[in-house]
Amino acid sequence: MINKTKVLSLLISFAVIGCDLEVDNPNSLLEDDLGDPSAAVGVANGGWNASLRGIGYIMIANAVATDEVVWIGSRDAWRELDKGGMENVYNEFVDGAWPYITEGRWMSDKAVSVLEDFHSKGTLPNTQDLVRSYLTAAMVRVYIADMFDDFVYSDKTVAGNAIGDANMSGLYDQAAALLGKASALADADNKIKVAGLQARVAHAKAVWGKVNPVNTASPYVSAGATEAAAALALMGTDYKWKMLFSGSTVSNNMSWQINGRLEMDLLYNDYVANGDVQANDLVTGTADTRITALAAEFRDISGGTDYASITVVSAREMHLIIAESKMAGGDAAGCLAELNKIRALDEIAAYTTEDAGAALQAERRANLFVQGRRLSDMYRFGVSSNVWDAVEKSPAGTFFPITIREIRANPNLSQ
Repeated sequence: MINKTKVLSLLISFAVIGCDLEVDNPNSLLEDDLGDPSAAVGVANGGWNASLRGIGYIMIANAVATDEVVWIGSRDAWRELDKGGMENVYNEFVDGAWPYITEGRWMSDKAVSVLEDFHSKGTLPNTQDLVRSYLTAAMVRVYIADMFDDFVYSDKTVAGNAIGDANMSGLYDQAAALLGKASALADADNKIKVAGLQARVAHAKAVWGKVNPVNTASPYVSAGATEAAAALALMGTDYKWKMLFSGSTVSNNMSWQINGRLEMDLLYNDYVANGDVQANDLVTGTADTRITALAAEFRDISGGTDYASITVVSAREMHLIIAESKMAGGDAAGCLAELNKIRALDEIAAYTTEDAGAALQAERRANLFVQGRRLSDMYRFGVSSNVWDAVEKSPAGTFFPITIREIRANPNLSQ
């Protein structure tokens, strides 16, 4: 559950970023004051920023369990995740991420509710603020469904019920419904984001089905290709929609843990014996330059250690979704042809006779590096991290549980 006073204070704090409210003291606002339509842009910003912060917290916990990020610090709870241990309700860093990701979900839904009310009354100053709120609420659901085995929607101090492991795919349906509403109102810029996220939602739901339970015998999915093609028709050649963090909004905990505190690092480093090495490109046989470039971009601290961006959707991912649909349908040549469209962006040698399945897996790893997709791919493609420990590793297909702070606070839950 979420503390009402804390959440309302955060919502107001986020809301006043980037907008002017006609009040003497914004910090003294009550929830009823959010009924002022002039606050709409701030409410939308509040949902967005809270969601970004929550996603940053849960993404680092997820990433350190993969072969993309490795623990090099001193905290045992990070070590547990690095070794593949995902199901401990007491893990302090997953438990620490819980209030942020749940606040992000609640605040994004609050923004939708408030702005929908303004829109229905004809008092919403800018319809795109509602579109942004739909996008935010859809986006945060995707990350939750991707990274949790179970979750709870509580309403401040009103306890919710566990969604249930078998029902978590329903979050993708919720996201799709929100995006449908957004699509009907979106301007040209937001239509691109909506279309890209619609493709990702369709694909992610299908991937969820391959890891619940894990199906390594038939890992490829045919989902989202139509949506991806529609998104590509709107996108620029190498389009990327990113979450941007800053000192005036919120920080990215994943960036701080890697670039600031140095508790984790990307890929293999000298502190970890027998760690995961950087993947080689299948054509050149040398270290994949796309991973090198994305790692360098994430490590760039010229703007501060805490503010590395996170890509939400990209044109590259749209090509990957289309390529996988072809692979799932038995069209290996078509899969390679689609993947070569991505390689052409970086002016690297095209695939010719390479195995299409191996190529698809390699391109997903290279072009979606530190974007939150890797653990599901590792499970469904039967890939292990060299750092995983047979004693501590959770069963394949395990993601995060509802954590101990929610279990203790919520009378509807039991351990």
